[in-house]
Amino acid sequence: MPTSHRILVTGASGFIGKAVVSYFKKQGYVVNRLVRDVRQRAPDTVYWNPMNEEINLDDFEGFHTVIHLAGENIFDKRWTDAKKEAIFISRVRHTWLLSHALSRLKRPPKVFFSASAVGYYGDRGNEILTEDSRKGKGFLSDVCAKWEESSQVLDQMKTRVIRARFGAVLSKEGGMLERLLPLFRYGLVGRLGSGKQWMSWIALEDLISAIEFTMTQDVKGVFNFTSPNPVTNAEFTRQLAKLMHHRPFLPVPVWLIKLVFGEKGNQLLLSSTRAVPKRLLDKGFQFKKAKLEELLL
Repeated sequence: MPTSHRILVTGASGFIGKAVVSYFKKQGYVVNRLVRDVRQRAPDTVYWNPMNEEINLDDFEGFHTVIHLAGENIFDKRWTDAKKEAIFISRVRHTWLLSHALSRLKRPPKVFFSASAVGYYGDRGNEILTEDSRKGKGFLSDVCAKWEESSQVLDQMKTRVIRARFGAVLSKEGGMLERLLPLFRYGLVGRLGSGKQWMSWIALEDLISAIEFTMTQDVKGVFNFTSPNPVTNAEFTRQLAKLMHHRPFLPVPVWLIKLVFGEKGNQLLLSSTRAVPKRLLDKGFQFKKAKLEELLL
């Protein structure tokens, strides 16, 4: 890949986005960030305002790859009607706007990489879920399905569209794991409910490698961006407690999770999603941290 290869990244200020931008810059790529705040404008940025549909198509010309990671945080705040609308708009409407803008370019991107989530599959118990598994039920499943459909205009062009269903992205340097470790250090976290619910996860390092892999290989379509070894919540809790040399705290009862978090708690904390990266493995991708204990070393 030539060093002049140009990449545009949305959601570049987030936990994953910052790591993606940093990695590809170090690899010699020319990376630009898509920003919505005029105060963030800089030589390495492209500006748009999706709420007002303000976009200059000329600024989007010439990018080989667009990595679309932006979206409203689903973990913060309770899922009120307003919050759910913000989640839907940021993921579905804004992806539709971006995709249609790219489709109108004289030189549309060769690759459009769009993040989705394993929330697509919903609560499925012990069922092993591949990219061919059916859609689940619930708000998050519906959002993910519409999210993926919103870039269909690019499928009709020569752009390779990759729809990556992310599991929980883990790194000791940030994100969910960084917030959890201090709690485990003092034994303040136990398993959630029965702890039997499956958690699909991926190390940040592997996620970035998988982005580059799908970007540079002749592939398209849906990919599960998850470790080949999902774990139950009970096992996840045990591993983190072991890392912190501490016993886990008492289990958090289901009724308390539902009381505190409402619908969000049911779909994010108690839902069981056992997704595996069948297509990545079939294409020859190799994970560096396929097991949770490898990540926590």
